[in-house]
Amino acid sequence: MKIETYSFYNETAKININITKYIKTNFGRIESVIKYFKKLHPDRLDEYLLSFQNRIVSNLGEFRYNLEKFDLEVIEQDLRLLVEYPELEEVIILLLCKLLELPEDLDSIEEEIELIYFNVRKAEGHLSYYRVKAFEDLLGKEEGTKFYKEIVEYLIKETKEQDTSDQPEDPLSLTRTESREFVLKRYAKYGVANFTLGRYDDFKEIYRFDKCIVPEVLKVFNDPDIAYLSSCYPRDSPSSNEGHIVKMRRTRTLHHDDMCDELYWNDYVHPNTKHPSIEFTKSMGKE
Repeated sequence: MKIETYSFYNETAKININITKYIKTNFGRIESVIKYFKKLHPDRLDEYLLSFQNRIVSNLGEFRYNLEKFDLEVIEQDLRLLVEYPELEEVIILLLCKLLELPEDLDSIEEEIELIYFNVRKAEGHLSYYRVKAFEDLLGKEEGTKFYKEIVEYLIKETKEQDTSDQPEDPLSLTRTESREFVLKRYAKYGVANFTLGRYDDFKEIYRFDKCIVPEVLKVFNDPDIAYLSSCYPRDSPSSNEGHIVKMRRTRTLHHDDMCDELYWNDYVHPNTKHPSIEFTKSMGKE
């Protein structure tokens, strides 16, 4: 096994984003949750969204921003349900502006602007946290978690249906090389994480994350269960791997532990591969 350790974590790294597209993407995620909530529990949708809205408002405090800069027609053009809740839309945009630390004197939101990547992940992470926490507010922790996980299954199915990438004729052509290069380049550029990578071969590798931006932006809530559900759980749901040649498995995350272990493998090359022991993963690269 080849073992490499990288220290990329950097809370001052920057990224160029288009604010309109960013808001539109976050609205789209909420639209999907509303759609499946309405399908499964229509009688309590308004109550849920009010709880979600109140969570956001509690964060905003006295924060204000000139929302006339935003073209709602563009942002809402693919929405059918969220548009029925204009007050919720408004506070969502305000929350994103606040956590992004968007300059008040911004001339244009149609072009890309440079922002701190940590704030970009914080804004979407906090919004997701409030969205999931509202399930607990409405139904209690146990029932709220159960219901949220039902909705996640619909979201996973929707994502797979929207995936237009073709499966290769030869499953052995799916190595980890391209994905690994993408991860290393992106994580280095945006300061995403500190981690150790263990390469078994071109088709199987494990990451031990010692620090990651995802739990870091959610630490302020001191609520690891909801933080995990709102960020990492959808990828950990067993159905997430179904239909994929390359699979991923975690046994723990930094939300609840001192490390996150992500194993990736081509299931044609390594069918039903076993997860390495915790002792092995924790000691990897420290020998």
